[in-house]
Order: sequence, then C-alpha cells, then structure tokens
Amino acid sequence: MQNKEKTIHIITLNIPDPPDYGGMIDSYYRIKELYSLGIKIHLHCFVYNRNPSKSLDCYCESVHYYSRNNTDWKTFFSFKPFIVNSRNSENLLQAILKDNSPVLFDGIHTTFQFNNPGLNNRIKAVRVHNIEHRYYLTLFKYENNIFKKIFFLAEAIKLKYYEKILLKANFNFTVSPVEQSYFQSMYNNAVYVPSFHPFNKVVSFPGKGTFVLFHADLSVIENVKSCIWLITHVFSKTKYPCIIAGKNPPRHLQKLVKKYSNIIVSCNPTNEQMSTYIRDAHIHVLIALKNNGLKLKLLISLFSGRFCLVNPAIVEDTILDKICQVAKTDTDFLNMIDILMNEEFTKDMIEVRETLLNTQYNNRSNALKFIDAMGI
Repeated sequence: MQNKEKTIHIITLNIPDPPDYGGMIDSYYRIKELYSLGIKIHLHCFVYNRNPSKSLDCYCESVHYYSRNNTDWKTFFSFKPFIVNSRNSENLLQAILKDNSPVLFDGIHTTFQFNNPGLNNRIKAVRVHNIEHRYYLTLFKYENNIFKKIFFLAEAIKLKYYEKILLKANFNFTVSPVEQSYFQSMYNNAVYVPSFHPFNKVVSFPGKGTFVLFHADLSVIENVKSCIWLITHVFSKTKYPCIIAGKNPPRHLQKLVKKYSNIIVSCNPTNEQMSTYIRDAHIHVLIALKNNGLKLKLLISLFSGRFCLVNPAIVEDTILDKICQVAKTDTDFLNMIDILMNEEFTKDMIEVRETLLNTQYNNRSNALKFIDAMGI
C-alpha cells in the first residue's frame, strides 16, 4: 500500500537535544535522514527525566509528548513488561488514529497500543534495538542489588512472552546481524537496517594520539563490569595513560581507579568533551561481556577515532572485525596496546575504513530501506 502523502507516525522514547553518546542516536539520525528524503514525520515521544528536544521540530510535521505512567507498585505485578506498561497513552492512540499512515514503534518499549483494533489495517513495524529478554537477563546476572535483580529477572521473563506480538508486525527492523538472525528465525519478518549515526564519512585524524580510551554509559551495570575487568587486567598493567569517560560512574569504580597513576575517570563529560576524547585518543578499547547487538560506541569510534581494539563479542557476526584489532585475553590486549601505541594511524587506513563502512552503515541507503519496506 503506497503512502501518497509520504507520512509516518513514529512512537519513541524522548530524544535528548543534541543526542548524547549514551543513547537515542539511532532514533535521532534516522528521523533526520527520513526528513531529508521528503518524509513527513509525526513524532510521539514518551518523556522521562529529559527536556523535550527542540531541534526535532525542524525535522517533524508535529511532535507530541506523553508522560510515562502506571509507575505505582501494581504495575510490577502485571503480565505485561514494565517498560511497555509504563508507556500507555490514550492521547497517543487518538493522535495516530487520525489518519492511515504507517506506524513505526521505536523499540518494544513503545508497543502498548500495538494490538489495538483501530490499528488492524495499518502498516506497523517495530525497530528492535535489542533481544530485550536476553539483555535483561544479562543485567540480572551482573546486578548486585537484590531488588534490582528481582526486577530484571521478572522483566526478562515477561519480555520473553510479550515478544510474540512481533509476529503481527509487517516488519521488524533489526540493528545487527545477531538480532537479524534471531528475529528472522522467530518471526520471519525481519529486515536488517544497521544503526543510524552522526557521520556522512569517516572523520578520523591521521597521526598519533597519546592515550588509550574506554567510553561507555557507566550507569549500566554491564558496562561497569567490563570497565572493572579492563582496569584490573589491562589498564593497570600498561605504562600508557588511560582515560575512562562516561555517564554516572559508580563510586567503587572511581575508588578503584585512584590506585593507579596512569588511569583517570572523566565523569559525565559533555558531548564536546567526549568528541574530543574520541578524536584525540590513539586507541579505543571496547569490550562486551556478551553479544547483545551492535554497540553504537563502536561505530562512533570507527567513524571519528583512530585504532579500535576490541574483544570478539563486540564484532561477532559483523564485517567490523576487518577494521578493528581483536584481542581475546588480557595478554592479547596488553600486547596489542604496546604495538599500536608505536604505530601511526594513516590516511590509507582511513580510506579502507571509509570503503568498508559505506557498504552497510550509510545513513541514506539505510533510510531508503525503511521507506521501501513501509511503502512511504
């Protein structure tokens, strides 16, 4: 069904202005690219601890904001996952019922109204950012707080069963090969569209930096565990300066770093500061405890940084291992840091990176995949 008006409703979480390195980058730059291709976007955002993004007004026909609700204790005993149940709005439903445009649910979080009978004849798609029940099981595994552990486990179980609503989607747009394989095998309606990002080309600087960088959202327990492993087994055993930059690092991590003179923590750097760290670092060290899908911080580092030293989980089933250095053990990491800190990052390396990244991670061609699939 061709959408002659070239309009779409997108239901998403609140997008910061500008989008920080911690999240919502895929959503923001997808909206921006769709706008550049002439698509009229009616955006619906669930607000939670963030101010509305003024820049979205430039790219959207309309922007609507809704508060998260149902956050009292009874919500936790619902069969529906809390991340879904707390994003229920009758006003949202009425807004998207005003026309027959396709609806994109940006994350399973936003799908409370997915099965509403009023949407039965609409083209509906879900942008699946994660295999959410696996992600919550990972949080459960590494969380120490007993109440949070209970919540993460309950949410994982609920999400496993709730995920079956994806059978009724026209398309599930996946962000990584591992998710594409899973959702296609489960629901037979998956379309691989890699994450959108801020770059039209590789902007990395040739030459040499003076330090090693690890950057992540350090309010996420999985990232904290990865960081502590790096500090203990790698950063504390190298002679080179190491910077850990991220959002809300916990006190015990900051205390651990103080033991080592070559490591510093940059707490809650601004977007500008983070961009400077990424640009100036000589080596970006990125690891994942488990393959939970493509890490946007890896794409950002490849487009704007120098050498990327990673573990296998973070590049598994992607083409990105061809432009990263892969280390399996702490000894591998230490040896590669010694080698890379004495190598220059060259223009030829940038050209190789540009060619490979353009094959899958081009915003324009990926936006066209959305448009073609949804008949906009």
